[in-house]
Amino acid sequence: MNIMDDSNLIPPSIASSLAEIERSVQRFRSWYSLGADPQRLLTDEIITMRFELIRLWSQIYSEKKL
Repeated sequence: MNIMDDSNLIPPSIASSLAEIERSVQRFRSWYSLGADPQRLLTDEIITMRFELIRLWSQIYSEKKL
C-alpha cells in the first residue's frame, strides 16, 4: 500500500506535491548515476523541490483555515 494513494490519510493535493518532490529526488539520483553534472542537476532539482514545498505549505495552510 502506498500511503500517498490513500486520500483518507493524505489529501490528494498534498500527496501530489509530495510525489513531485519524490520524483525530483529520483531524477537527481538517476541523472547523477549516469554521470551528468551534479551541480547543475542539484540546482534544477532544488528549484523544483522549493516550488513544491511552497505549494505544499500553501495547501496545508489553506486547509487549516477551513
